Amino acid sequence: MLAVFVLALVFGVVSSIIAYSRGRNSLGWFIAGLLIGPFGLVVAALPPVVREGQFKPCPGCAEIIRDEASRCRYCELAFEEVS
Repeated sequence: MLAVFVLALVFGVVSSIIAYSRGRNSLGWFIAGLLIGPFGLVVAALPPVVREGQFKPCPGCAEIIRDEASRCRYCELAFEEVS
């Protein structure tokens, strides 16, 4: 019984580490790995989902702005269009 608990704990920790490295919620993936074991590892290792509304730092003032912004709202720096 102790071996099963230790194995589940290992799956939870490894799932959490994989999820954290991919920018996902590490606590949620720890719980998923703990409860569903190796399936949590497989799902946590999947590539991240591309989401709309990504953010980046402004090269002029380092404030966080939307990726598709053409001008920084803080320092008014204009960006070149990338085609």
